[in-house]
Amino acid sequence: MTQVAIGLVGYYQFIRGYPLGPELRERLENVSWHEIDVSIKEMNWGPIAIVQDFQSSSIHYDRIVIVAAVDRGMQPGSVTCRRWVGGKLDNLSVQDRIYEAVTGVISLDNLLVIGEHFKIWPEELITIEIQLANSSFGDFVLSELEVNRVAGKARIIGENPLAPDVEKVVETVVTMTQTAVTKGVKGLSNLLPLTVAQLTPLADVCHNQLLEDCYVPARHH
Repeated sequence: MTQVAIGLVGYYQFIRGYPLGPELRERLENVSWHEIDVSIKEMNWGPIAIVQDFQSSSIHYDRIVIVAAVDRGMQPGSVTCRRWVGGKLDNLSVQDRIYEAVTGVISLDNLLVIGEHFKIWPEELITIEIQLANSSFGDFVLSELEVNRVAGKARIIGENPLAPDVEKVVETVVTMTQTAVTKGVKGLSNLLPLTVAQLTPLADVCHNQLLEDCYVPARHH
């Protein structure tokens, strides 16, 4: 039986109106995959731990489909489907990705690079990317507060349903995921390549650098 894993990067279960939230997961769980064994995995935790999980598993996946929230400078709300083809990165660049990952940054690109370095990916790795800015999650929370204010209701944040535009995004993601899982790269006519040259830059971090060596003269007795 074909083994396929669906990974969710940027998933958040407590905001129902969020495109990569519980509504999306529930719809994916309700899909009939027929003769394909599908595992849905939350991949919000550290890439090193994810690597170790794959390395310790006895399952050999025929393909992996990763659904993620990313910011590649495209139109907000757009959904793109890509095939990870990787490329060569020097060891320092890989180490920088690992360093950022262990600080708690959730990043599809870091996961792709680190997984490639440790050779856990099968030949077919497909990403389904929802274009979201870094402020999107906070924007969803603020929009819920505004909806509640206008309605004159004090509802718990996270209970509001999908807005019509987000509903379209979720429907598109589910459709693309179904095709990717069942047919792979051959079934996706609009598939784009994703290489290391297209990766989102690392987040800005502060580094302390010692500019001058400190010389302490020897003490004379």
